[in-house]
Amino acid sequence: MAGAVRYRNGFNAQTGERLHGAAHLAQSLGKIWGTRINERVMLLAFGSDLRSLLSEDLTPSIALLIYNELVVSAAKWEPEYVLTQLQLVSMTQGGALGLRHAGLYFPEGRFGNFDIAAALTLPATPLAWKGAAA
Repeated sequence: MAGAVRYRNGFNAQTGERLHGAAHLAQSLGKIWGTRINERVMLLAFGSDLRSLLSEDLTPSIALLIYNELVVSAAKWEPEYVLTQLQLVSMTQGGALGLRHAGLYFPEGRFGNFDIAAALTLPATPLAWKGAAA
């Protein structure tokens, strides 16, 4: 039985505007990667451990640990996205670290339907969040 694609909907955390599809996915990934494990009272395991890694000097081994944390936390908490490409990028001349990533977007992945897929590349975003040192 064919039907309309059931895109996840929500609201933009800053503006309150409605979000759906890829925009909602991008916000969801930002929340996952920007939330420290043990920070959410009723969902202590939610988030990632990026903050501890970003406080270190960037070496190849630290970059690999960052990539691993990004992939593992996205796979655990975002059933609609599979990362296929990751690249750490410099966002400013001062060296602020950012992330460029691409992957496969499954709009109905939360229902276990992986038949509908789209390649998705999101713009580079800074790896920063509330309370991060400037």
